[in-house]
Amino acid sequence: MVSRRPTILDVARAAGVSSATVSRVINGATTVDKELSRRVQAAVQDTGYVPDALGRSLRRGGTSQIAVVAPDSENPYFMQIISEVERIARTESHTVTVAHTEEDLALEHECFRQLVGRRVSGVLLVPVDSARTDLTPLTDAGIPVVLVDRAVDGASTDVVATDNLDAGRQAARHLHERGFRAPAVIAGHASLRTTEDRAAGFLAAWRELGVDVGPEALLRGDLHVESGREAARRLLAEGRADCVYVTNNRMSAGAFEVLRDAPGGPALLATDDDLWTRLVTPAVSVVHQPVRATSRAAARMLGQRMANPDEEPSTTLLRSKVIERDSTQPR
Repeated sequence: MVSRRPTILDVARAAGVSSATVSRVINGATTVDKELSRRVQAAVQDTGYVPDALGRSLRRGGTSQIAVVAPDSENPYFMQIISEVERIARTESHTVTVAHTEEDLALEHECFRQLVGRRVSGVLLVPVDSARTDLTPLTDAGIPVVLVDRAVDGASTDVVATDNLDAGRQAARHLHERGFRAPAVIAGHASLRTTEDRAAGFLAAWRELGVDVGPEALLRGDLHVESGREAARRLLAEGRADCVYVTNNRMSAGAFEVLRDAPGGPALLATDDDLWTRLVTPAVSVVHQPVRATSRAAARMLGQRMANPDEEPSTTLLRSKVIERDSTQPR
C-alpha cells in the first residue's frame, strides 16, 4: 500500500503548533519565536514533510495557482465573479483553476480533495451549504480559504459577501413605497444563508412598516429556473400577493416567464442585474449585488491571508442597491 504523503498538518501536530505557524517558519518568517521555530524544523525532519514549492513561490513573488470554486456553472453571477478574479490574478502573475460543485456536497468534498492534491496556494470558495459544507480538507492542509457570497456556520474563515439582510429590507421598502401591500418572497432552502437572510430582512421590514405578513408569504425553491416558475404559478393560483421578491437570479428568470403572461399578476422584483432583466418587456426591477466589488475584495483578502496566515479572520459585507424598472411600477 502506498503511504500517505505528510502534510503541513502532520508537522503542526508533531510540533504542537498551528499550521499557520508551520507555514510561517517554512517560508522564512523572522518573527516566529525561536523555540517554536526549532520545534517546527525538527517536526519537518521527523515527518519527512516536503514543503510545497508552488505555495512558497507565491509568498516570494513568483507565479502561483489559486482556485475559484463555485456551485453553479450556469449562474451568471458566479461567472462574473470568476471572470473578475481571473482578470485580477493575471495582473498578479497567478494562474486560476476553476471548479464547479453544482450545489452538491459530495462533489464539493471531492473537489476539495483534488485541490489539496494539486497543492493550490489559496481558494476562493462559494460554498454549497451554509451549515453542512466541510472546509477541513482545505484548512487541515494549510490552504488559505476566503468564502465568497456565502458564509459557513462556525468556520473561522475570511468572508466577503453582500449584506443580505439589508438587501431584503431594501426590497421591501422599494415595494412598499410604490403602494404594494400584499408581499410574497421566493427563497431557497432554509440552510442557505444568503437567500434566507434576504427573505428574513424582507419580511421583517414589511412588519416594521405595519403590514401583516404571515407564513404563507414565504415560498421556497431550489435556486433553479423551474422552481421559480412553480412558485410563481402558486402565487397566481392563490391570488393573494400583489408583489413578489425573488431572492436569486435563476428563480427570478423562472418567475418572470410565468408572471409576464399574467395580466394583473404580482409585481416582480428580481435579484441581480442580468442582461435579460434589461432586455425583456416589461423590463425587470432588481436588487443588484456589487459583483465586481465583491470579487476585488475577495481576491485582495485572499492575497492578504496567504501573506499573513496568522491574522484574525475578517468579514466584509457590501451593500446592494435597487434598480427600478417597469416591473415594479405602481399599478
